[in-house]
Amino acid sequence: MKRKTNFLFLLLSICLFLFLYVYTETNLINPVGYFNYHISNFIEYVFLWSSVLFILSLLALKLDVNKYKTWLIVSIVVSVVSIFIAYVIGDGNGAIIDIDGELTTWFFLGPYSFISIIYFIVQFIKNRKANN
Repeated sequence: MKRKTNFLFLLLSICLFLFLYVYTETNLINPVGYFNYHISNFIEYVFLWSSVLFILSLLALKLDVNKYKTWLIVSIVVSVVSIFIAYVIGDGNGAIIDIDGELTTWFFLGPYSFISIIYFIVQFIKNRKANN
């Protein structure tokens, strides 16, 4: 299950990167004049989360199955909430201190990644003590 999830996150990241590149840099998907920044930003938010979850899922391979499932469910919930909030915020308001969707995504992504890494370290230490 863990390897399938890792592969799924990797495949999702690659597909989203290619789709984002084709959508923003070529005229294959969208004809000239019909570029939608909201769709591009949404794809970017999902790409950021899928890339980071792929890297974190590689670190999570040392967890047992139940803890991995719990971490995966929490990760998916946090990422969906983050993407939704970032999409609702959108481009910001153009003020001097502007909070836009990308900043919101990084705001959720950074602390969640740090907390996940701390969780992995604690679980690794617990498993090591239990084995000794």
